[in-house]
Amino acid sequence: MLETVMDRLPDAAALLSLLLMGACGVGLCYRLTRVLCGQEPADGLANEGAQASAREIALAMAAALLSRVLIYLIAYGMYRAMGGTDGFLASLRPLWVHWDTRHYIGIAQEGYTSVGDERLRLVFFPLYPLLMRLLSPLTGGDAFCAGLLVSLLCAAGSAGLLTMLCYPYGGRRTARLAVAYFLLSPLSVFLCCAYTESLFICLTLGAMVLLRRGHPWWAALCGMLSAFTRMPGVIVAGMFILAAIGRFGERRLRARDVLACIAQVLIVFGGLLAYWGINWLVTGDPMTYMTYQRENWYQMPGTFWDTTRTTMHYFLTTMGDGDWLYTWGFQLLCIFYVYALLALGHRRLPFDLAAYSFVYVAVVLAPTWLLSGPRYLYALAPLPLLQARAHKGPGVHALALTLSVALLLVWIFGYTIAIEVL
Repeated sequence: MLETVMDRLPDAAALLSLLLMGACGVGLCYRLTRVLCGQEPADGLANEGAQASAREIALAMAAALLSRVLIYLIAYGMYRAMGGTDGFLASLRPLWVHWDTRHYIGIAQEGYTSVGDERLRLVFFPLYPLLMRLLSPLTGGDAFCAGLLVSLLCAAGSAGLLTMLCYPYGGRRTARLAVAYFLLSPLSVFLCCAYTESLFICLTLGAMVLLRRGHPWWAALCGMLSAFTRMPGVIVAGMFILAAIGRFGERRLRARDVLACIAQVLIVFGGLLAYWGINWLVTGDPMTYMTYQRENWYQMPGTFWDTTRTTMHYFLTTMGDGDWLYTWGFQLLCIFYVYALLALGHRRLPFDLAAYSFVYVAVVLAPTWLLSGPRYLYALAPLPLLQARAHKGPGVHALALTLSVALLLVWIFGYTIAIEVL
């Protein structure tokens, strides 16, 4: 009997994911009709609140930098507690150079190639390692330290932009809560690494803020750079389409607005097209990266519900293995946490951010054999705003943030000491 129940759990998990995302999708379709009828602003700013002050933005940026320094110190304390003897600076590389970081360092130093094992670096988008290379003179030619510098600067920028994005929807309290969720998330450990999370989130938030402040062409440029950092960056293009739909609902859409929208969408996709161009220049095939993903990472186009099914299957069948908790346990937890937030709380987000979130989650959870789902979901730019507005009581937020801090300590250990976090 127990074995039968266990065998059915993966299918049950897939069905539950469909129900939760379906509930969000139905709600968004209803809200879309309201936007088209002019009954709801696409960006939620019909009754725009106050803008964040320079002081609030600076405080958020300072909190981002100070919290990252604290994480480095905590990781070093764990390292010493486990018997490590190196000094703080000497320990940075062994503690923080794992997994994708090695590939980004290799690209920054040597570029892309079509031969040897190094050819697989082509699956990693170019903007982050390009910035590492450009900033490496500031770090004495050390690409790894340049990567940390990029990540730290973008983490601070992300916190400031998040404050600017959230402030009109709830004032200082909402903005500060959102920044707290962003910086205290267990996945925020990747803001300290030479990974793309900081850069991607910063560029995505930049596009959203600029679009709201009436600078669509600069927003499109940020979207293009986001798409040159990671493929989901192209989803930002939908924000421009939703802005045009909002103007249609308000009877303010003109032919030139349509043409501008098309141009802005194309600019965003320019980041992906440039990456395809690099693939073509290196290998003669713009889609080579997809071949490498399929042959070496077993990733092909799939669906979010199949990823949920697979995650539940491996969560059950690998229980007790070394990577069970970090790879499958946390992925399952994060997947259903975000599903539930979207299903139950999408109305707490402006329509365009809710629609962006729905599409983003469906896309990033679609690839087969997904192992890094938690950090992909962490890069969902509106997520901290949704978390900040999901609960009203301060006690609930205090409990949620306390749990986040506890899990953050687990993830710091997982990435720097256990080396299980992907």
